[in-house]
Order: sequence, then structure tokens, then C-alpha cells
Amino acid sequence: KKTQPLYRAVGDKQWYQRRVRVGDGETLDLLNSPIPVNEFQYEFEQLGPGADGKVNGTQAKKPMQDSKLPNATLRRIWTLADLDSDGKLDLMEFAICKRLIKMKLDGHDLPVVIPQAWVSPIAE
Repeated sequence: KKTQPLYRAVGDKQWYQRRVRVGDGETLDLLNSPIPVNEFQYEFEQLGPGADGKVNGTQAKKPMQDSKLPNATLRRIWTLADLDSDGKLDLMEFAICKRLIKMKLDGHDLPVVIPQAWVSPIAE
């Protein structure tokens, strides 16, 4: 299944409009919509975050591999979602990870960078 890029070219700052059907003919702009972080809180807490409120790669491995995506794709998703590059995911980063996995499973390419709307305070 062929996917369309989210950018015209690497480094292009203009997003393609990426809309997905959410029911009754409505569409949701996937890249410009905040992530409902609270929807992922229970799953995140079940992974046993440390005192710093984060999960490491070992803890997050199973839910990521459950997607059946190739390991190279999962590594790319981890790199994108780990916003502070500390090798761990907090709840917001975990939610981003889950959205990226869903995007990939739905046949979309991964973005080059995480959209600003995904990390806005409204998303929390």
C-alpha cells in the first residue's frame, strides 16, 4: 500500500493536510490535533514508570512490539517520541509513541518532526 509523504521533501516546513475519517463523515486533521494523553495513562501506569515518571526501553518494548511493526520502524518511532532524548518516555512521549504506531498501522508515513500540536499544553 503506497503512502503519501507528510512533507513535500525533507526539511519542508509545510505540512500536507492529513485527514482521517472519525465517523459520520467527520474528519480529523491528524497532524494538527492534540493527543488525548489521558487515554494512554492507564496503559502507561501498567508499565511501571520509575520515580522519575518515565519508562525505559525494556518496559515499553512489549506494547511497541505488539504492533508487529518492523524493529527499524519502532526504533524510528522511539527516536521521534523521545522528545528530550534521555532514552526514556514520560506519559506525553508514550502517547506520542502510541499515535505514531497507529499512524504507521493506518498506512501513513511517519512525520519528519513531531507536530507542535502534539506537544502543546492542551494535549495534556
